[in-house]
Amino acid sequence: MQKPFYYFFLLSFVIISGCSEEKLAVKKTAQGGKRYGGVITYESPEMVHQFFPLSCLSMYEQRAISPIFETLIQFNEETNELSGNLISSYTISKDLKTIDLNVSKGIYFHEDPCFGGNAEELTATDVKFTLDFACSPLKLNQQSELLMTKIDGAKLFYDSFKGNISKGVSGIKILSRYSLRIELINPSPTFLKVLTHQSMSVFSKKAYDYYKEKIMEHPIGTGPFKLFSSNEKERVYIRNDKYWGRDTYGNQLPFLDKIMVKKQKEKKAFSSFTTQKTDLLLSVPANEINSLFGTLDEAKSGKNILHKLQYRKGLKMNYIAFDCSSIPFNDLNLRKAVFHAINRENICSSFLFGESNPALNGILPQGVYFQPNNSPSSTYNLRLAKYHLRKSNYRGDSLVFFVNAEEGSSEMDWCTYLVNDLKTKLGLKIRLMTGTYKDKLNSIQSGESKMWMGAYVPDYPDAESYLSPYCSNNFGNSVRSFGKYKSDEFDEVFEKSTIEVDDKLRNELFNDCIRVMNKEAPVVPVYFENLLVVYNLNLRDANMNSFGIIDFSKAYIKQIK
Repeated sequence: MQKPFYYFFLLSFVIISGCSEEKLAVKKTAQGGKRYGGVITYESPEMVHQFFPLSCLSMYEQRAISPIFETLIQFNEETNELSGNLISSYTISKDLKTIDLNVSKGIYFHEDPCFGGNAEELTATDVKFTLDFACSPLKLNQQSELLMTKIDGAKLFYDSFKGNISKGVSGIKILSRYSLRIELINPSPTFLKVLTHQSMSVFSKKAYDYYKEKIMEHPIGTGPFKLFSSNEKERVYIRNDKYWGRDTYGNQLPFLDKIMVKKQKEKKAFSSFTTQKTDLLLSVPANEINSLFGTLDEAKSGKNILHKLQYRKGLKMNYIAFDCSSIPFNDLNLRKAVFHAINRENICSSFLFGESNPALNGILPQGVYFQPNNSPSSTYNLRLAKYHLRKSNYRGDSLVFFVNAEEGSSEMDWCTYLVNDLKTKLGLKIRLMTGTYKDKLNSIQSGESKMWMGAYVPDYPDAESYLSPYCSNNFGNSVRSFGKYKSDEFDEVFEKSTIEVDDKLRNELFNDCIRVMNKEAPVVPVYFENLLVVYNLNLRDANMNSFGIIDFSKAYIKQIK
């Protein structure tokens, strides 16, 4: 995992500081120069309407639950190591098939009527219930593929489930009030990494028993913030005054009183940040990144204030997917025609202004998770594309290509170019359809769209996260699984990689997975995008990880002097 890079720039001052501290009575004094109190605001193009961890598939949904819910384990991107979060320790047996987890004492769920007005402590019972739920076919569980093939008894539990979750998975055993044991089918190099996935956050058994499916609207976690309100226009989080976490100075976390998230389109969000109405910016349009920063002359004349950009390089995959199970894209030759007709390098240079890297190796980015065993070569080959088109069964039918991007955005620009380019070069009749992420899901599931633009970051720190949804033996519900790709060759190689503990051999298996996918073209990897967030410097110690999740637990507001 690459370390984050921080750059300090100058931004034109317009009216007032967006990180203005509210005039509230600060009840606590913080050590180490930190400050309690204040409100921060930012804008997002997608609003979230449910807050149950195992139902959260998109990065927007996982960002929305991250202030509320916490994972058992966290990944340290500075050291590339795992460490306890809600657990104090873990042990792994010599055969790598048994893992014991020890839950930290003194961690409490948010106060809620479901607890009868009493504080409810997190115990091993809640952890087992969360993991059992993650292995169930219950409607709220959209992440069963993460654990199904790893935990002993999980598949049997899933297949024989009749609505009663109380017995749970045989391979998940409570040892005491604060400890439990997990028995794996095979050694797994990724099981603990999966537990860092935001959707695997722990929730309360008692809260679920009380609210049932309505728990989607009543998120009750152990996190630093509680959901205060949520509607179509904004959601508001407030401080959890009884949060268990402390910083290195012994200060109780969090420092902020409130977080406000407002719905706004990307281009307008950019304007809101540059006019100091918001405190952080989650994306910068590629064609506007240079205009974000003020000049040295403006700095000398006192017209600018400092801001900070946090940058995570090249983990977000942008791709085009097909419905591989039905006409016309059940035709391998048609998929291969599109695969070789897309000029990835041109898209990156002409539309993304150097803020991306063409996906020449396949869907895995080169780096700490994966090393290609061959030098990348251009996948753009118009002669080969036309050859596959002639061999295909395509006869000029109209194809719907769904794009969830804003008008005028760089994503919409390259997708529009692509539609015209495929028409010119191959004669494909493609109709571009646009809408929200939810609209896209509905269009794909209804069979209307057979081709769509997608993007994702890995859910946990391993190459397996990129590949897993394409294994037909998984039980995925993400948009990546909607392609219904099935390949016995891919499945065999991928499943070997899931139990291989030697890093070098795993990497060879990942290369084999990429070779199969490039040969069968269930998706067209286009480019890897850099994740970035821009902070007003009055907002200190907020941190975005490489999966796009922003941690506000240590964030505080302090005016620049």
